[in-house]
Amino acid sequence: MNFYEFNNNAQQNLMLIERYEWADFSSVTIDHSIAKSVFTFVGHDENSDITIEVKGKEVEQVIRNHSSMEVNVVKRPVWTKVLGYRSQTTLKMFMASTVYTLILLFILHALLPAATHNFIMGLALLILFLSIIGLFIGLIKPKWALPKFKVKTRKRVLFFYLYLILSCFFIAGVFSDGESTSTPASTQVSSSQNSVTVASKKDGADSSEQKVEKNDSDKAVKEEKKQKAEEQAAKEEAKRKADEQAAKEEAKRKADEQAAKEEAKQKAEEQAAKEEAKQKAEEQAAKEEAKQKAEEQAAKEKAEQKAQEQAAKEEAERKAQEQAAKQEAERKAEEQAAKQEAERKAQQAASQQATTSSSTSSSGNYKPFENDPSDDQQSNMSCSGQIKGNKNSKIYHVPGGAYYDRTQDNIVWFCSEADAQAAGYRESQR
Repeated sequence: MNFYEFNNNAQQNLMLIERYEWADFSSVTIDHSIAKSVFTFVGHDENSDITIEVKGKEVEQVIRNHSSMEVNVVKRPVWTKVLGYRSQTTLKMFMASTVYTLILLFILHALLPAATHNFIMGLALLILFLSIIGLFIGLIKPKWALPKFKVKTRKRVLFFYLYLILSCFFIAGVFSDGESTSTPASTQVSSSQNSVTVASKKDGADSSEQKVEKNDSDKAVKEEKKQKAEEQAAKEEAKRKADEQAAKEEAKRKADEQAAKEEAKQKAEEQAAKEEAKQKAEEQAAKEEAKQKAEEQAAKEKAEQKAQEQAAKEEAERKAQEQAAKQEAERKAEEQAAKQEAERKAQQAASQQATTSSSTSSSGNYKPFENDPSDDQQSNMSCSGQIKGNKNSKIYHVPGGAYYDRTQDNIVWFCSEADAQAAGYRESQR
């Protein structure tokens, strides 16, 4: 798995920041929600949590197709995937329910006709009254206030009935028409005129001239009051507009400050995340480099060991070959020397045959006994088992020698080494 950072302003848009091998993890636990998916990879050394904002199902399919790790998908009801209910914490669920209820009430207020608003207001007040009573009863006896709940605790009573109370307040605020009960200035002027008219009718005895003067004075008063009311309304309208303008500017200023703070915070978080990712990438690179160096060192040592073993083996084979060649050369040299010595002795024996015959007859056992080459039987039984000579090589062997038992053909027996040497034979070097 390769993780890249995208930067449109950089020379290289995509930069590798993290890398993981499939073999580093044995299993993965996937928790899908509506807005995101959380992948928890269980490794041999450590665990890693990765949050995918979109397309979590596609990432799950990639993992199933390209890895052999065990995939565990967290199964939960649909409502627990909604924002605010995933943690299943009581406080968070209470706040989420309150917000969702307020949004739903605004939608219903826009859809329902105005004729139903009074009925909804009355129903909300009734539920509010019953909720307050149920809250007090439930704090004393939770079983009485929560008949259909499996878990019946005072904490559940408090959150449940507080939610109902807040919902009723929201209904009262949303569905109230907000009609003004104040009487306009024109109505007051009209009332004043009517009162004057009634008074004038009661004084029917007055003259017509007095009626005309009174009507003129009423008209002047009416015009003056109307003018004052219009001036007052204009002042209030101007003040209201000024207040609204100041409030808008203040809200805009606060919004700009909040946006600047959030932007600065976001930049700081991005910078921290970037530095952390860079640090992780450097650590990963250092780890891979150290691993590669260790592998190279191990391979080098193994190669050197193999080379030493091969050299030792070749050296042993070379020494063995040299030893065999040396032994072969010595054997050939011995055979050559024996052959030359045999020829020389044969010549000497031919020249001294007469003298040797006479001396042999006087000594008795000097003449060697030879086997018949046709049957290779030992004919000299009196000296058998003593000095064994080879007629062809003119070499004699003593009992216990290396070639004593190997010599089987062309055997000449001597009773002593002196007899063998006198007959022209030399002693074997082994």
